[in-house]
Amino acid sequence: MSHTTFRFIATCLLILLATAAESTTHDVVVGNNFFSPNDLTIEVGDTVRWTNNAGRTHDVTADDFSWASPTSSSFVFERTFNTVEEVLYHCTVHSSPGLDRNVFQNGRINVVMADDPAFEINSFISDNWFDPVTNGQGFFVIVWEDLQFIFLSWFTYELERPPEDAMAILGEPGHRWLTAQGPYDGDTATLDINLSQGGVFDMPEPPVAPAEKIGTMVITWENCNAGVVNYDMPDLGLVGEIPIQRIVMANVPDCEAAQVDDSPE
Repeated sequence: MSHTTFRFIATCLLILLATAAESTTHDVVVGNNFFSPNDLTIEVGDTVRWTNNAGRTHDVTADDFSWASPTSSSFVFERTFNTVEEVLYHCTVHSSPGLDRNVFQNGRINVVMADDPAFEINSFISDNWFDPVTNGQGFFVIVWEDLQFIFLSWFTYELERPPEDAMAILGEPGHRWLTAQGPYDGDTATLDINLSQGGVFDMPEPPVAPAEKIGTMVITWENCNAGVVNYDMPDLGLVGEIPIQRIVMANVPDCEAAQVDDSPE
């Protein structure tokens, strides 16, 4: 084998190894009548892994029926996407092709080239966000684009008041309201989490104590309808990741238009 041929083969192997190393696997939860997240932007060569642990029969089927997972009450299904395309899919048990993914069990995958411009947070990210898996909590997000700053309220609530002697790891039993604020850059916001307690609604007394910083939060948006919240409250032993999507889609067209307007000429 000549040195030239060897160098060519070695170069090809390095390119293949680099491509494999840079690919990412994205997880999607198959829930009862929803996918979470239901809107993903991935790069060519990435893999999507759907996991059904919901205990009910579901499947994952392309809207054009070119591929499909098993139909089962428990499965893990993976597919790698190697071309730039928009992929629409649904659960044939509970939905049909082309339906609203925020109402029915439908989803979308936007496959882009790796060198496409990264997502940029803009003022139209301001909205109400939640995870369908934990549908008793949500996030109010406000973006000040001129300041490159985000304010967020994170709330949870119970449908019934707990007993008077109930204890809570965080905040008041039955109703917790955290705030977070901080700068953002590109697609990511890094925020301090604060806890406020005390006070009576619309009353000056007793005064609310100063907010206490209890942790940090990093939010990365993949597109105008999908993001991931990573939180860490070390003193409370609370750490986790929450995929989020909008409750309503009204701001998505303006958000996507702002991405186009901000792209380089």
